[in-house]
Amino acid sequence: MPHVVPTYKPLIARKYLWLFLGRIMPLLSLFVITIIYSRQLSYADYGTFQSVWMYTNIINVVISFGLSSIILSTNLSLLFSFAEKHKRTITTFYIVLWIIGLTAFFFLARNFSIGVKFLMIVFMIIQNIITVAETFLIKRKKERLSFIINSFYAILFFGLHLYILFSGYSLSNLILGISVVSILKLIAILSVPGKTETYAPVAEEKHFMKHWGYLGLNEIFGIISKWIDKIFLLYLVSASDFAIFFNGSFEIPLFGLLISVAGSFMLIEFSENLQLKSRIVDIFKENFIILSGIVFPLFFFLLFFREEIFSFAFKNKYNASVPIFAISILILPLRINNYSAILQCFSEGKKIMAGSLIDIILALALMIILYPLMGSRGIVLSIVISTYCQSFYFLWHSAKVLNVKVYSLLPIKNLAKKFLTLLALYFIMSLWLNHFSIILKLAVGALLTSITVIAGTWSYVKTFFKKNYDMVS
Repeated sequence: MPHVVPTYKPLIARKYLWLFLGRIMPLLSLFVITIIYSRQLSYADYGTFQSVWMYTNIINVVISFGLSSIILSTNLSLLFSFAEKHKRTITTFYIVLWIIGLTAFFFLARNFSIGVKFLMIVFMIIQNIITVAETFLIKRKKERLSFIINSFYAILFFGLHLYILFSGYSLSNLILGISVVSILKLIAILSVPGKTETYAPVAEEKHFMKHWGYLGLNEIFGIISKWIDKIFLLYLVSASDFAIFFNGSFEIPLFGLLISVAGSFMLIEFSENLQLKSRIVDIFKENFIILSGIVFPLFFFLLFFREEIFSFAFKNKYNASVPIFAISILILPLRINNYSAILQCFSEGKKIMAGSLIDIILALALMIILYPLMGSRGIVLSIVISTYCQSFYFLWHSAKVLNVKVYSLLPIKNLAKKFLTLLALYFIMSLWLNHFSIILKLAVGALLTSITVIAGTWSYVKTFFKKNYDMVS
């Protein structure tokens, strides 16, 4: 009987749909707001506005210390049992962590008044609780409800930003308003009834505390790695110069979202199939294929039309950011999978933490070397190089955990064919459009990119046109 190669397209399509839609709505709102605010605010005000999100993201990860990862990748029965037995230790640890993290923010943050700092602390606490609550919602496979809640939140979030901007911009009023909207979102999440479910365990209780600690440290190192270039410059340059650098090095939320969704999906699926290593390999490779079908066309669109994009989106206000952007997007071809998911589900927290440390140390070393030579472009290039090295490290150790060769985790032929074909296509198109207007260039480029993304993901999208897609497991 011939060997049948399993397909996970229907499974991935169904899971990705609700996870993706639920998370894209707030990020899409913030992305549009970023463009509007960058055009309307002064360089200094815009730089301060963006630093709010930088500090919020960093502090949220620090004071949650691995909670989201441990929830997604662990047997909930084990987690609740462990938490009940060690309630006092866990509670004390997180209270101390919250005090240290929020106090450090209060005294180290730049460009904020004392009143704004206190408002940001309240906002950070609310966001931290929401993150944990929403993770439980996803773990319990309530992706559709998450999408509905986030859709309403995104509408309120977007409307609030526009109201604050056009009624007399005030950063303190903005943070206060976002806090109120976030509380409404939290109430909606907590109102969803839960139920007892069983999951396959991923770690013995005697190793659980160590595993949790490694995950927490890795998340902290990971968020530092993500923002280290901006932290580095925030304390070296003015708010105005920081605004120019931020827009050049700003990673469009879609790409981070895709990695986040891929990670959440794989953590849930892998944790339920730890004994089926061939299934893990197949799903891991399938993630490369589906994400590359989205990321590769967008990467080439951003690469070949970067000047037109900045000219149109920011009315030539941030043209100085284009050289930085040209380097920063070189990281995008890498954004086609979550490289640490396998290690996380097999409780290899030590290796994940080591990879994050390698990333940070290498990035800092390269910044010190390249900043005097290349200025802010050297900062961005440092991040690109260190991220590629970290991803290879994770792939190498993931292959060792599964006892396979590194190349067996990668659909190399599929990725190479797709990348080279799109490179030739966009290069020819950019030459053909060279003498046309900016609007026409962007319109044709966006149309081609949309068609290419749909074509590349059609085998997944068409799943939803089947009447019995909900029956796929």
